[in-house]
Amino acid sequence: MRSLNIPKEKTVIGPALIWKRIVAFLIDVAIINLVVLFPFRALFQEIIPKDLSFSDAYKLLSSANYTSYLSTISFVMSILIIFYFLLLERKMGQTIGKMFMKIYLASDNDNLKIWQLLTRNLVFIPIFPFILLWILDPLFMFFTKTNQRLTEILSKTKVVEKYVL
Repeated sequence: MRSLNIPKEKTVIGPALIWKRIVAFLIDVAIINLVVLFPFRALFQEIIPKDLSFSDAYKLLSSANYTSYLSTISFVMSILIIFYFLLLERKMGQTIGKMFMKIYLASDNDNLKIWQLLTRNLVFIPIFPFILLWILDPLFMFFTKTNQRLTEILSKTKVVEKYVL
């Protein structure tokens, strides 16, 4: 019997497609909303009175005690969100959304460091100047050859996928 000389599959690692990254992020946001943010809804409903007029809402939000309370809650929520990404990316190199989309996190030195993961997730800190990253960070994906966000460039990480040739 004659053997066939069929070339073996070749696997190449390259930048993840933008649409896969967006879908993975939306999956992660849905999970975060369910696990992290949902428990805080009841708390917000208790502390924010319903049917406030604009002037009453302004007075309430300008109160130092009230704004520091809301800031503290927001900060705790952002820490939990960062912890979600940090823990999963540190242990598995992927979040749940990335797992579904078969993409993963890579670093130049093959070993993801804590400072790299923290830098990648600065976008979730709800204070100025990090709030600017909400717009700047994802925009970078569309203007770099490797589809990297600004925080990925700073952290020397990238989201990649395997391509079979």
